[in-house]
Amino acid sequence: MNRTSKQSIQTWSTLGVGLLLSVLASLWVKQNIEDLAVKQFSAACDEVTVKIQERLGAYALILRGGAGLFAASDHVERQQWRAYVETQRSGDSVPGVQGIGFAQVIPPQQLAEHIARIRAEGFPEYAVRPPGERPVTTAIIYLEPFSGRNLRAFGFDMFSEPVRRAAMELARDTGQATLSGKVELVQETNADAQAGTLMYVPVYRTGVPVDTLEQRRAALVGWVYSPYRMDDLMSGILTDWHDYERKTTTLQIYAGRIASSANLLFDNHSTPRPQTASLLHQKRSIDFNGTPWL
Repeated sequence: MNRTSKQSIQTWSTLGVGLLLSVLASLWVKQNIEDLAVKQFSAACDEVTVKIQERLGAYALILRGGAGLFAASDHVERQQWRAYVETQRSGDSVPGVQGIGFAQVIPPQQLAEHIARIRAEGFPEYAVRPPGERPVTTAIIYLEPFSGRNLRAFGFDMFSEPVRRAAMELARDTGQATLSGKVELVQETNADAQAGTLMYVPVYRTGVPVDTLEQRRAALVGWVYSPYRMDDLMSGILTDWHDYERKTTTLQIYAGRIASSANLLFDNHSTPRPQTASLLHQKRSIDFNGTPWL
């Protein structure tokens, strides 16, 4: 082999090694960039999850405050309830919340008396809906603000609907705040319809024991609750979520543990996005007193 050939081989070998090192360096840099992006994305996911958990906990405390109002009084008048809710709303502690209300348990033998009493308060067309006899009847008697969409809920028996009833029973039996599954709120109209959920806190008769399951069931007088239109709720929770992340990140929330369209509570992008594999795709679970969100 002549000298020229040897130099050519050495040149190409050097070039090949250089290219290989360049490729390896590029792959190393790419891997580091991807790792950093995943870590940053994971931190953003954690931040959103914590925001949701903290806000749900704060709303539960507000409902417990409402239950405390009933515990401290023989009877809470409509004006007292309005004043309590207005105090919470004036402090901007309930952004995105449709309302705060009270649903009363009505013994079957007292239904006619109940309707007559509410009508005498200035609501001559008041009725418990849906009509019909049921083993347990409840009715929304307070809901503030008492205007707009919320008027549609007045007198509604939430216990007559299975998804709501499951959450109400869990709250009654455990004494804890609970969330319902996905529902369509009675406040919804054909315009701007949103998925809904509700939070319940039980109200027990004052001065009676509630240590056992049987005692709690016997002592129940109703529930303080809030209905949430999910788009409005999440807008309030994520109001300070960075604009860039809001625009570039798809956030979906599902009731339960399965990501199905039937369980979809919230999607911050109304237009479908391509379902492609991505490193920047993570799941988080929130368990709110036995009710999971994915």
